[in-house]
Amino acid sequence: MISAEEILANEITIFQDRVRIYVQINTPGLIFANAWNNRKTLEFQGQQFYIASKDDLIKSKIAAGRRIDLEDVRLLSLGDIEQES
Repeated sequence: MISAEEILANEITIFQDRVRIYVQINTPGLIFANAWNNRKTLEFQGQQFYIASKDDLIKSKIAAGRRIDLEDVRLLSLGDIEQES
């Protein structure tokens, strides 16, 4: 069993059955309380879990500023542009 302290000490990635889960303890551009209030709930194989909202994901990727993150922002925003047309 992994303790909360062990999780908080590191960022981890879990790979199982092609599902990739990232656990982040600090995300640039986001305040946890705000992101928690904006979270989305999904279900997979009967298990509910939370993910960041699309807007918060975009904010964090802009704050990270890496080329790959900015490309993700562009791709995430494409759906918004198509809906406006």
